[in-house]
Amino acid sequence: MTTAICQLFARTTLPPAVLMAGCFLFLSLFWAQERGASHAGVLNVLPEGAKSEDRRVTRIKTLKTDQDFRAPNSVGEWEERRQQLKTKILVSTGLLPFPEIGDLHVEVYEKKVHPDYTVEKVLLRTYPGYYATGNLYRPIQTGAEIKKYPGILCPHGHWGEGRLEDSDRASVPRRAISFAKQGYVCFAYDMVGYADNRELLPHNVGGKREELWGISSVGLQTLASLRSLDFLQSLEDVDPEKIGCTGASGGGTQTFLLCGIEDRVKVAAPVNMISSTMQGGCHCENGPGLRLDTNNMEIGAMMAPRPLMMVSASGDWTKKTPQKEFPAVRSVYWLYGVPQRVEEHQEDAGHNYNMASRNVVYDHFRRFFYPTRPPQDFVEDPDFVIDATGDLKVFSRRDKPSDVLEAEPLFASLRQRFEGQLWKTLNEDKEKFEETYGVSYRVTLAVSEPNPGDIKVKNKTEVQFAGYPVEKFLLTNPATGQVVPANLWLPDSTTGVQSSPTLLVHGQGKEALVGASETLSASLEHYLKAGSPVLSIDCLATGEFLKDASSTTRAKGVSLFETYNLTGTSSRVQDILLGETYLRKRFDDPATLVGIEGAGPWILFAHGLADGSRSTVADLSGFDFTDDQAFLSSLYIPNIRRYGDFVTSIVLGGERELKLSGISGDDMAKRLAKAVDSVQ
Repeated sequence: MTTAICQLFARTTLPPAVLMAGCFLFLSLFWAQERGASHAGVLNVLPEGAKSEDRRVTRIKTLKTDQDFRAPNSVGEWEERRQQLKTKILVSTGLLPFPEIGDLHVEVYEKKVHPDYTVEKVLLRTYPGYYATGNLYRPIQTGAEIKKYPGILCPHGHWGEGRLEDSDRASVPRRAISFAKQGYVCFAYDMVGYADNRELLPHNVGGKREELWGISSVGLQTLASLRSLDFLQSLEDVDPEKIGCTGASGGGTQTFLLCGIEDRVKVAAPVNMISSTMQGGCHCENGPGLRLDTNNMEIGAMMAPRPLMMVSASGDWTKKTPQKEFPAVRSVYWLYGVPQRVEEHQEDAGHNYNMASRNVVYDHFRRFFYPTRPPQDFVEDPDFVIDATGDLKVFSRRDKPSDVLEAEPLFASLRQRFEGQLWKTLNEDKEKFEETYGVSYRVTLAVSEPNPGDIKVKNKTEVQFAGYPVEKFLLTNPATGQVVPANLWLPDSTTGVQSSPTLLVHGQGKEALVGASETLSASLEHYLKAGSPVLSIDCLATGEFLKDASSTTRAKGVSLFETYNLTGTSSRVQDILLGETYLRKRFDDPATLVGIEGAGPWILFAHGLADGSRSTVADLSGFDFTDDQAFLSSLYIPNIRRYGDFVTSIVLGGERELKLSGISGDDMAKRLAKAVDSVQ
């Protein structure tokens, strides 16, 4: 074991200061292996048989959890919240910072001319190697001068035929043709993996590895919407200041996500999707962390004060819209003094974007884009004939572009691009790095140091153990629902408190710091003998949490868990920040964060968020975190690699002292060393 440790240090290229990792940490490895039957039961906080009351275990959110709307009190308050939500959407979809994807590249071809509109096929490159696919519908131009029209984006929902769906329940071609006949340039584009796009990627694209890198169907679709907006505005027959967007179901989700991050959309109509009881049932509507603390009502309200039509149905999850969702969203419009700009219509039907619903939307757009024209000009003709599918399909008469990549090569290319963008930004502009990657890192972890006044101590008792006074209690934060078992070890009366406090976290929980016959681990004894008060805690799903198996099975059977709940790793970082803040409050002195035997990576994640701490000591236990598998197996947080993982945490930690050990291999050592060098 000693030889292995020496070899690890020998092949590490971190600066000497970083290599001084506190060798006493390694002694705990030997001690833990020899540990016999423990006397640690006396240090337990929860009574025998008691289950955790931690809300992260007892209240798991799902896409069908009933939601309430938190009405803002002022425009200023709402604008601040709106910016937070915009950042959340961009981070969730992997788009902050915006990917380096080059200039707009689009092919528009095979125009078919009808008496009162034209339709063309479109290939729009979003990422290098991947394309959005769709059809462009235009009014007939007359005269020598090019006339400019409003532009309409038409995303679609989970209809069987996607953008080619033509049924009584929904018809995307009839919607697009009607817009063109009414005087709009309309782009109807595919969801990922639908219609023509099925030839490029599957709909539920990628898996957990891809999510580490911010690659997801919701991210690909949001980027497609953004590039489609760029495309529409670039057309010579489109007025770039007059852009609308409408879609139903999953297309409704695409509509309000786009409107939330883009003020260029001036009028919107998300159909059958702004709901308090169902937030969207597909991966393409549920980005990681997107709805931890928000819902579709609040995201829909981001359209304010721009005109918004909320179309609902009596036979689906929007049936409460007139009574609940509409008044909630309208409360934001009242703040701006324009409540008339948001309207609602409920169709007595099941889930749909049928002709009756479409006519309501046409009239909504008319009032803002063509207010002087008569309403009868904006009613859909029930009798027109749409083109055959082959005349609309993008690949019916041509091959895919030569630069299209299959899924795995595309994902590999994106991972390489994202990693390159990370280092380029850090090397060229550290301030920009902190404004983008730093912000995205904080949003991705979705935890922060708590308000010291929120921290409460419950069930406190005192015992003596191995000659040291120990306080046992539950460390709680009602704001987050945390209920964390904790032991506070105090130096003996001979030594007294001589140094700043220490938060010592073991990957198996606080019990693993003590052994048979009231012996202490080397690390715990080291800090106590140095006169440091030591707080040991059970992070989520460790120690006393394991008395209740539900702490380890929170995500079991919960669809889209990470959209609505913190991951286990984020929760453990949250517990570390709770403990760190408690120590600072208790002793009026910043704490040192120490992580051993599996907890070192949690501590290193916390390093960049623990602004009030003194220093960090993290044993990374030999994991190779240049390999995605390590994150998948023990540190899963979606988007964490997209936003720099440990590198960004080190940069955010600034000049606070950091000692690392247990580093696996030269690649890992070099990566961390580059991050350390950037802040020295």
